[in-house]
Formats: sequence, C-alpha cells, structure tokens
Amino acid sequence: MKVVRFHEFGGPEVLKVENITDPVPGPGEVRVRTEAIGVGVPDILMRRGNYDWIPSLPVIPGNELAGRVDAVGDGVSSVAIGDRVYVNSRELPERGGGYAEAVVVPADAVLAMPDNVDAAQAVALGNYQLAWLLLNYASAPRAGERILVHAAAGGVGSAVIQVAKSMGLGVFGIAGSKEKADYVTEQGADAVIDRNAEDVGTRVAELTGGEGVDYIYDSVAGPGLSKDFGMLAPMGTVIMFGYLGGDPDPDLFTHMRAKFGDSVGFRLFSIHVLDDKPVIRRGAMKSAMAALAAGEISPHIHTTMPLTEAAAAHQLIEGGNVTGKVVLVP
Repeated sequence: MKVVRFHEFGGPEVLKVENITDPVPGPGEVRVRTEAIGVGVPDILMRRGNYDWIPSLPVIPGNELAGRVDAVGDGVSSVAIGDRVYVNSRELPERGGGYAEAVVVPADAVLAMPDNVDAAQAVALGNYQLAWLLLNYASAPRAGERILVHAAAGGVGSAVIQVAKSMGLGVFGIAGSKEKADYVTEQGADAVIDRNAEDVGTRVAELTGGEGVDYIYDSVAGPGLSKDFGMLAPMGTVIMFGYLGGDPDPDLFTHMRAKFGDSVGFRLFSIHVLDDKPVIRRGAMKSAMAALAAGEISPHIHTTMPLTEAAAAHQLIEGGNVTGKVVLVP
C-alpha cells in the first residue's frame, strides 16, 4: 500500500510517497481502509520537527481519517468488517500515521460514523472537538458575552465560530483578506476584521463601544499576541492554543500589567492536557459527530487532493490561503 512519510525534518519536500506492506491487525485491533484523510497544522509541525509529540523517524503524519473496517483481529467484537469509522490519533498510543491507504488501530479507538456522514467532512471533526473544548473546558464564556477569534477562516477558527454562535455568544473574527472575511461571515460571525485593511484594536473598540471582548482565542501567537491584552474587557482572558506565527514576546507580563486594573488573564491551552482524560476528550468528539450527523454543523472542505500530493497540500496550507479543511484521498 502507499504511504506518505518523512525520514528527516524540513519543508514539504521531505514528504515522500512510498510503498510498504499492508499492515495486519493483531488481537484487539482492526484495519481501516481509508477513504479520506485530514491535513492539519499538527502534521506540519511534525514535519518541521517542532512538535512535542512526534513519533520516531521515519514518520507517517496524519492525525485524522475516515474509512471502512476491512479486517479485524482476534477478540474484536465491538467493530465488524464493513463498519464506517472515524479515527483520530488523539485516541492512539502515538500521534500521526494517517497518510496511508490503510491503518491498523486498537478497536476501542475508532468512532462509529453514521451512514449519512460524508467521510471528507468527518475528517474535519477534530477541529470541532477542539472548538468545543476551547469554549467549554479551556474557558467558560456565557451567552451574551463577546469573543474574538484569530485565523477565523481556518479549520479550527471556523469551527469555533459555528460552535460559539450555537452557544449564544457574540463572535468577531479576524481574517487576512476580503475573500476570507466574506467566508468568515458565511460561518456566522457577527463581524469580521480584515487585519490587512483595518487596525484590529481600533475595530474591536468600535464594535464593543470601547468595552473590549471577554475572550480572545489565538492560534497564531507570534509577537502580535501581546496586543491581545489591550482588546480585553475587564476580567477578560486570552487563550493561546497554537503558535503558527511563531513564539510570542517572552515578557507577556509587562503587557498584562498594563491592564492590571482590569484583572486580565492568560491561558496556554493544549488538547494534550486531556491525554489521560478520555471520557472528556471522547465525549467532545461524540458530540461533534452527532452534530454533524444532525446537520447542526457544516465543516467546509477547501479542497480534496490525492494522497500522493500531500507535499502540495502542506504548501497550500502554509501559503495562508486556505479556508476550511484540506483533505487527502487515497
């Protein structure tokens, strides 16, 4: 079978298409023949070598996939051949492994995928799982409060917007172009700020009558994260959950202290805090799958590409022009 993996860290060019023997499930395991594979930021961080949960080289990236079970190992009774399933590496012993035509995983790691769920949309559910946790576990905004979402046109950003609107929150998004801003509006945001055409801080002040927002969800970070604190309402909190823009200013306290009288807060959140809390983690994913099956959420697929073009998929995401999810198909 075909896999895409890398033997060294670097740019998209290190991703190589290779042929390996089909894996065989052992006791308690199942083999899933993949139909759709999600491409996400953790895949890129793995490839670059700056992700704390990278398996030993060579590495097959890919942290979520959907397909059908085509083989089961001894002792498996909960899953049968032909079952449609979703697999997220958050449920596996190690991250990655999804850029492959087939994977072998523990039977208790798969999540049933209803017949009316599109496989390509299913591999965006990791974004909705994270969005739910950001809004219900990493923070606790209440109906009527206002939030600001960085990279709102991305997979996680658009998921946060959809989930937040279902919770009755006021939602403002930040995007990097008019096209992306239009897309964020389609996702349900109450207002969108084009960071390349407007001053974000000034616009937030206008939108909130100078009060600021209650929560800011920042997956970009970089030096610009320091500006988040100036846009917070009293008792507001910045939740950083990624660093696509690089590391923030190491002296964040100086910027927080400038808002000392407003008692602002900061949380550095990683879903890995739930690595040993499967009930919460899987509960969030089951809620996302149920919402997708019921038509309550609608993951947007930016494009679908062959598995063999994984390097091009990474280039596309790193180019910053993606709205929604990039999906690979075998």
